[in-house]
Amino acid sequence: MSQDRALILDRRQGALLVMPVPRVAPDDHQIAVRVHAVAINPVDRYMQPLARFITPWLRYPAVLGSDVAGEIVAIGPKVSRFSVGQHVLGLALGTEKGRDRAEGAFQDRVILDEYMVSPIPDDMAFADAATLPLGLCTAASGLFQRDYLGLRHPSGDVEPAGQSVLVWGGATSVGSQAIQLAVRAGYDVVTTASPHNHGYVIALGARAAFDYRSASVVPDLVTALQGRRMAGAMAIGEGSLARCIAVLRRAEGRRFVAVATPGLSFDTLLAKGTAWHRLLPFFTRMGLLNARDALAARRAGVTTKFIWGSSLKDNEVGQMLFRDYLPRALAEGRHIAAPPALVTGHGLEAIPAALEAQASVSARKIVVKLGTRT
Repeated sequence: MSQDRALILDRRQGALLVMPVPRVAPDDHQIAVRVHAVAINPVDRYMQPLARFITPWLRYPAVLGSDVAGEIVAIGPKVSRFSVGQHVLGLALGTEKGRDRAEGAFQDRVILDEYMVSPIPDDMAFADAATLPLGLCTAASGLFQRDYLGLRHPSGDVEPAGQSVLVWGGATSVGSQAIQLAVRAGYDVVTTASPHNHGYVIALGARAAFDYRSASVVPDLVTALQGRRMAGAMAIGEGSLARCIAVLRRAEGRRFVAVATPGLSFDTLLAKGTAWHRLLPFFTRMGLLNARDALAARRAGVTTKFIWGSSLKDNEVGQMLFRDYLPRALAEGRHIAAPPALVTGHGLEAIPAALEAQASVSARKIVVKLGTRT
């Protein structure tokens, strides 16, 4: 039996080990991709120590990772959109409920659902392409799914929608994608970021950027949105939901916040370790913050809903994104890989160090190259 290599999480809270794994053939609507680059997301870093809370359904041994770019090496019998040899990016679903080890990103060869894959231009580097999938999917899930903001879909030539979207955390991976998608759909975007990233988010298409640490950020945003009708907001980052609620309660239009991150960062817990005596205070505090935000939202008439980044795989938004929008948008340069890739290593053995480094990166996305140094 043919074999490949994978970075295996051997058990819950176990070790990450590079091991041989049997080669798996793609099913009817799947493709096999030789992985040339993977990107690192915060959830990848949290999965090893906190899987019992984040993905309690995960079966072991498991292969983590979501963001993949590489070359197609095999296609399923019913796949007609792709061919062997194409360069693609895709969202790996190996940590989703009911999925298999062969579908995790951190391995030499991954099985992807063809409707969660997009071709990339021949001149696009694999490292750049790998920065896109999960951030893009999380942003699109919050912006376009009917039970979230339900915005009209992005296209090549779009008339202004006459509405505004607030993206709190515009320099993050999700925020960088949300700004671009909302602008390509015709919406006016205002955002928050550290001052040194204001030029970056404006270049992505935001009309205005504000310092999220400023004591006056909420009234400043309210002023910037005067006379405009809101389509909603996306909250990214610790403490972002409360401030989005405070803005929307004083604005005209739809009062809905799509929430991309928990109210309290798991980094607060990981910095001190995950011993049981630390878990209870952390989750108690998180519960109190969630209750506070829920009460504030009710009083303000604001609806909030947490985003699961891969939920679009089950509806029309996933196909819109990977089949209709992204291939052409990348080819024409209308959508860019953002934030920029920061390559920190080569090979599966480099991924654990990349996971540790992810916590300290701002406005960049850590990437590890596999199989090629180009």
